[in-house]
Amino acid sequence: MRYAILSDIHANLEALTAVLEAIDAERVHKIVSLGDVVGYYSNPNECVRIVRERAVESVAGNHDRAAAGLKEPTWFSDTAKRGIAWTREHLTAESAQFLAALPLTTLVDQRFRIVHGALHPRPNEDVYLTSPREVGKSFRALMSMDPNVNLCFFGHTHRSIAYELSDGTLSKIEDAEVALKRGAQYLLNPGSVGQSRDGDPRASFLIFDAEHARVRFHRVAYDVAACRRKAGASGLLVDGSPRGRSVGWVEYSVRAAKKVVRRAWPRG
Repeated sequence: MRYAILSDIHANLEALTAVLEAIDAERVHKIVSLGDVVGYYSNPNECVRIVRERAVESVAGNHDRAAAGLKEPTWFSDTAKRGIAWTREHLTAESAQFLAALPLTTLVDQRFRIVHGALHPRPNEDVYLTSPREVGKSFRALMSMDPNVNLCFFGHTHRSIAYELSDGTLSKIEDAEVALKRGAQYLLNPGSVGQSRDGDPRASFLIFDAEHARVRFHRVAYDVAACRRKAGASGLLVDGSPRGRSVGWVEYSVRAAKKVVRRAWPRG
């Protein structure tokens, strides 16, 4: 099975369209979304419609839940709050119902787990996995959920990254392709489709090849100017500044903090 994993579309129709064209060329079996279909940009209903029509398996992001009225954007930035207010005014009842019904986490085909934010202290859409401490907590949560599932994809930070826990050592991997080791655990972020925050304006997603236990990160150019023009015309101020910067990573050992149980990589 080959999976396309994407996240943080943020109502950016131009980026989503470009990413789906690239995904179609990859001949994947399933597309999975890690949340935040809406927020910031001006095509929320169009993006929700595409996600529904393409049968994209999805979880809820913090912007999705706020736009659907399940939470207030109390801790959002001013730009994000404006985006939520605008989205609430323009979101159709059908789109709002779809977003409100999304789960916070799910297990996909008994192979891997997905969540928007983090798995600790319970699966949520708010915690940023940007430090060794927080990543270590989510690894422990992952291993406590199901001994046969050693892989979780997450979003929220808008930065593509792979975290590996192997023989008690937690590493940050920034390669374009990652070979998943048997006996190791992984937390992987595909980056953002609609609002990259890593200095590269292109849309980001990844392909997970379950048969060969490999992940490859992809970048796709799209019409950024068109998206921003529409956002400007809608009165949305676009904030593309990076957030959730990484704490310094060299190699971070969690052996002393928590004994790690070696687990076999799930088959298939």
